[in-house]
Amino acid sequence: MATIKDVAERAGLSTTLVSRYLNERSGVSPASKERIRTAIKELNYRPNGLARSLVLQKTQSIGIVLDNLCAPFAARLISGLEQGAEDFDKENKYNVMFCSSNGDLEKKRRHVNFLTQGRVDGIIIYGSLTSDDTLISELAESTFPFLLIENDAEGIQVDKVVIDNADGAFRATEHLIKQGHKRIAHMAGNMNLKITLERMNGYIRALQDYQIPISSDLIIHPSFDPVQSNFEDDRYPRGDRSYYSAGYTEMKKIIAAGNLPDAIFFATDICAFGAMQALEEEGLSVPDDISIVGFDDEDPADYGSKSHRITTMRQPLYDLGYTGIKRLIQKVKTPEIPEERIVLKTSLIIRESCKKRS
Repeated sequence: MATIKDVAERAGLSTTLVSRYLNERSGVSPASKERIRTAIKELNYRPNGLARSLVLQKTQSIGIVLDNLCAPFAARLISGLEQGAEDFDKENKYNVMFCSSNGDLEKKRRHVNFLTQGRVDGIIIYGSLTSDDTLISELAESTFPFLLIENDAEGIQVDKVVIDNADGAFRATEHLIKQGHKRIAHMAGNMNLKITLERMNGYIRALQDYQIPISSDLIIHPSFDPVQSNFEDDRYPRGDRSYYSAGYTEMKKIIAAGNLPDAIFFATDICAFGAMQALEEEGLSVPDDISIVGFDDEDPADYGSKSHRITTMRQPLYDLGYTGIKRLIQKVKTPEIPEERIVLKTSLIIRESCKKRS
């Protein structure tokens, strides 16, 4: 295996000069750089990354901690993260290291401890679980660079990139109102997520702005505890079937009570897919009997649903990742810049799960 001494001899330069080049130090002329690059290529030399990071006190790597790498939505987020790392500095590209915690706080804390021990230059934590706040507070007390995506942690001075969930929920509900629906229900998401409350607030604000009475009976809180369902769960390991089952179960209850609303705004598309199966089993049709709007722009096939894709609020997941990692790398390179809260908007995607009320 070639060494730095071999590179220096091939290039006809000193090992000190080659070391300066490898460690991105000044004092290496363009001509010398070209000779070193040629020697490295001819010898297939691979620098010792660990030794280099110790010299430079940086790893050219960013750690990403999220709850589920296999979730269908994650592909778009990951694509944005990877491209942002590529685009920030074309010559000194950053590597990205992913850790998945499955919503386990202690596992997430273990990942953060591992990454902050000299393995990465900064960390991105994705997700809005309320239980993450203790970990985020602990990390904020250190000087280690990090950024939050989709967690608008109050009172913590840290860079954040968030979705305007309240605005997205407002526009989803407003879409139903403008189609003439008055009795609009809301099926909430997991109350352990901050985004659930944000989306509920957007729904409530839309009703208030259009002077439609708010009824607590029309705000539905499903249980998201893991349950044994009647669905063929094993065939769809990528999708969170607890949300699908929750939507299915709650819709069955609504139908049995004989109190079907005009429309429902679902905090998550996945709940809507389960609800649509329940409606179909009871001989009811979307949108003829009830209009539906979701949130997230998920693909029903990922959850074993045969339904068509629904009217929904699409999150800019690629932009979340792209913007977040570029911002964090900027912070790593320039620690003195003030923290920033970046807000991205959702897009209303109109499909055929809604119709005007006659």
